[in-house]
Amino acid sequence: MESEYREMLLLTGLDHITEEELKRFKYFALTEFQIARSTLDVADRTELADHLIQSAGAASAVTKAINIFQKLNYMHIANALEEKKKEAERKFMTNTKKRGTQKVENRSQAENCSAASATHSDNDFKEQAATEVCPQAKPQKKQMVAEQEAIREDLQKDPLVVTVLKAINPFECETQEGRQEIFHATVATETDFFFVKVLNAQFKDKFIPKRTIKISNYLWHNNFMEVTSSSVVVDVESNHVVPNNVVKRAKETPRISKLKIQPCGTIVNGLFKVQKITEEKDRVLYVIHDKTGTMEVLVLENPSKTKCEEGDKIRLTFFEVSKNGVKIQLKSGPCSFFKVIKAAKPKTDMKSVE
Repeated sequence: MESEYREMLLLTGLDHITEEELKRFKYFALTEFQIARSTLDVADRTELADHLIQSAGAASAVTKAINIFQKLNYMHIANALEEKKKEAERKFMTNTKKRGTQKVENRSQAENCSAASATHSDNDFKEQAATEVCPQAKPQKKQMVAEQEAIREDLQKDPLVVTVLKAINPFECETQEGRQEIFHATVATETDFFFVKVLNAQFKDKFIPKRTIKISNYLWHNNFMEVTSSSVVVDVESNHVVPNNVVKRAKETPRISKLKIQPCGTIVNGLFKVQKITEEKDRVLYVIHDKTGTMEVLVLENPSKTKCEEGDKIRLTFFEVSKNGVKIQLKSGPCSFFKVIKAAKPKTDMKSVE
């Protein structure tokens, strides 16, 4: 996958700008990437692509490059690079899921189960396969719904092997199937990480940090995976290793300056400090801040039982980048999770209370 990112960064991105535009790109790369100015100044396009990937990781380097092209208003390059990245990620998801010998076994079992449901006279069908696989078969109505979802949401039937990095405790929220318990997780492959929305709390015992699991029959959205009651999640023994730089990026809270240039719909997880709070009847508007700027967070229905005050921190899980007029903000959705982290009281205040 890294070779595809490297290729698109160079051929679709850097090769399509002039020398003057390259200088401007390097100027913004100073703040986006941890690369010395002296290194950037002497780097040609090929060397620059290598430096960017070494600094941020392949996938993140392409994303940051897209952000820079957008800042510079080189939208034709930004759009072309973003489309190339999405195409490569779709292929990567398909190819990764097809690795391993389990693919043949799963496909064979699925075919056997389908044949058994269609006819009871298939003498070649083994009783053991029937008892193990057929309980997962769904009624025809659900299969039709699944086929419609496959067109709309890109249903992935082949298994994907990932390592679990994090999973929060289940909580209740409204879904298309009514009110139910769900939870969120972060998983990773050898090259990148992504967020998972799990709509079945029974899978919680599978999403244990550092455990390697295999997921099939899930929905792949633009920037996250959705595991449903129809999905299959099993433990696997694997030498699956997630590089430290991928783990580090998965744990980092995104900077506000970067969030402001992300496309609407981007999923955001992170811990942010509260600067201002405006409460209304059915919503609360928070202003969060960091060293790079401030941003509004709109939380609908104020789900936290803990009162939030200025100086506290809020942990956002599965919030989305959205627009309020021309202003970019973060907004909660039906399946978002919100938690208040109270600021530690100064020791002087604690003594005065005693």
